[in-house]
Amino acid sequence: MLILALDASTPVTTVAIARSNAREVLAEVSTTGRGASETLLPAINDALDLAGEELGSVGLVIAGVGPGTFTGIRIAAATARALSAGTGVALSKNSTLAALAAPALSCSEDVLAVLDARRGQVFARRYSEAGPTTGIYCVRPEEMSVRGAPLLIGDGAVRYREGLSDLGRIPPDGSPLHRITAAGHVTSADLVVVGPEDVIPIYVREPDAEVRRDLNPWSPP
Repeated sequence: MLILALDASTPVTTVAIARSNAREVLAEVSTTGRGASETLLPAINDALDLAGEELGSVGLVIAGVGPGTFTGIRIAAATARALSAGTGVALSKNSTLAALAAPALSCSEDVLAVLDARRGQVFARRYSEAGPTTGIYCVRPEEMSVRGAPLLIGDGAVRYREGLSDLGRIPPDGSPLHRITAAGHVTSADLVVVGPEDVIPIYVREPDAEVRRDLNPWSPP
């Protein structure tokens, strides 16, 4: 069975085509610089072309459901649901933090995945090879406290390196371990089939638009 994995929870839009047996990645396309509304569908087409496959051959779509940027997560979820409605393909979902942690777990048994949440905060979750060992945090970097010395990865670890470096080792800024990949979803997802109504974003806090509305004195109650 072919898997199509996609994620737009961060400034990187990423898509992968893989075989479910052994989770072999056939092609991956990642883009930055433009929004997911412009890049996600072309990335899907490009990944299919690189893999030499057609959309009709895909048996499962994995949607990255965050946490991350609210608009990007919604676009990824809506795209996955639309593909399912149009082709009948089965759906699955996976945390973006799990996809981030997956490659790092090949070189460390204790990983803290950290995404830049904006507003001076980070989204973070700790992982071992058995899966997540904590819930999802949404905190200011200076408020984080962990036992042990995990490997910290992600754009949040890069941006707040000075404030987080005491918690554990952070790879150099250019390390590929800091990047979200659709291949990470292929590796870490449980592949459990869910209904379209279950492919919903992981919202750890209010969307930015809601916060801005609350601050606007002219907003209706």
